[in-house]
Amino acid sequence: GMSGMMSITGEEGGPPLRVGTSIGDIAAGLYLAVGILSAIIERQKSGLGQMVDVSMLDSQIAIMENAFARYLNTGEVPQRIGTRHPLITPFQAFQTENGYIVISVVGGIEQWAVFTDLIGRPELLSDERFDNAGRRTKHHKILEPILAAALKERTTEEWLAAFAPVGIPCGPLNSIPEAATDAQVNHREMFVEVVDHEERKIKICNTPVKLSRTPAKLGKGAPGLGEHTHEVLSGILGMEEEKIMALEAGGVIAPLKQGGKPKP
Repeated sequence: GMSGMMSITGEEGGPPLRVGTSIGDIAAGLYLAVGILSAIIERQKSGLGQMVDVSMLDSQIAIMENAFARYLNTGEVPQRIGTRHPLITPFQAFQTENGYIVISVVGGIEQWAVFTDLIGRPELLSDERFDNAGRRTKHHKILEPILAAALKERTTEEWLAAFAPVGIPCGPLNSIPEAATDAQVNHREMFVEVVDHEERKIKICNTPVKLSRTPAKLGKGAPGLGEHTHEVLSGILGMEEEKIMALEAGGVIAPLKQGGKPKP
């Protein structure tokens, strides 16, 4: 809410909405990882460490660079505009005969010509109100109903088969179950089975970072509370066993059971 993100999320004229994922946590975690790596690389040159300061609020501001750039440099106040792009039209989700499709026509007049022909509305090509992305955005309230009516005439699968071969960026608007079974997502191995801290087999999202020489592998789920405390204190910090036991006895750290995992 503080970042302004909710103010630009939702349908035009509707109430502000929460983004459908924990965007503040995730963005801050990613920026923190970048900051840590930057500090490590700098340390290799200077030999000095430094504090890495990343806030959730700052991170949300940073990923809304387009909205803030427009406001700070033009005075334009970004508004809620549903699924469409603020500067490019068409660049949004449209309802089809059996679902939704997301389309982005950003390739200039040539791509616009191909698109208008495929949807059976070639007369749009000669309309000067729609001859570039800026004009189409300016007149989107006129253009959008025309495109919406045309795209309802065929199924999502039919439109994908028509658009993709000629290079018009498009994709299905998937539900979570549909995304989970998507062929491309699974080809990229974006779901893996791991064992959690209670020894249960669970499926989680894999890392999207694919390294060619040293590929990452997720072998375990999130650790239990204090699961690695003993390992960190003794193996990494070199703390003596007696001191670790004293911390446990004093309630400073979670009590450990056999195997180094917290007792229930």
